[in-house]
Amino acid sequence: DSAAFVNPALANGFSVVVSVSEQNKDEHPAEPVKAVVWQRSSSLSARSFILEAQTSLNVLTHALVLFDTALYAKTCSSFAGETRDLAQGIDSLISSYMYITHEIIARFKKLGGGTLCFVYKPHPGEAEYARLGARLKETTNPAPPLVSAAAEAFKAFAENTAAERYAFPIKFLLIEYASSPGREGDEETAEYLFSLPEMRDNTAKGKSGGKLSL
Repeated sequence: DSAAFVNPALANGFSVVVSVSEQNKDEHPAEPVKAVVWQRSSSLSARSFILEAQTSLNVLTHALVLFDTALYAKTCSSFAGETRDLAQGIDSLISSYMYITHEIIARFKKLGGGTLCFVYKPHPGEAEYARLGARLKETTNPAPPLVSAAAEAFKAFAENTAAERYAFPIKFLLIEYASSPGREGDEETAEYLFSLPEMRDNTAKGKSGGKLSL
């Protein structure tokens, strides 16, 4: 859940815009956080979200894109019922991240640079659960196959996007939960992220930073 990253962002001098779904638009965060609707299956909505986010912020300097596999494991079905459910799942969990990343990078290009942080939160899928089920907590629900596939797609997409060469200054951060001691939870990961120099560049100069939490 991206909510864990909001308070650390505010504490480090960032202005914050978060995405919300059409269904949850009335449950937006309190001021000074700005909530903007993002319809994941729409490439046009991704562009509108970035434009509205930039309008809300004096300057757009940082973007955070989060894939929370554990959350999707709870909220997404196996998509085994209808083909249209599978298509919707692909749009929501895979295509959406490519749409929004494309728009963020395009906006940073126009602005002359920025920092894009990919945050990946893993969760065991059916195969891992079958191998290690006895070692996992009883309350752990395995991620459905589509969610596990989307998680791997997100990780590969993030790594390869960051490895590309760009003709303008853009920085990438790749953060994975529990990849080292002390970063197992939301708060620990958020604290670690905002301790990095790349997340302090603008605040150190006394400028207002912009963060998109997706």
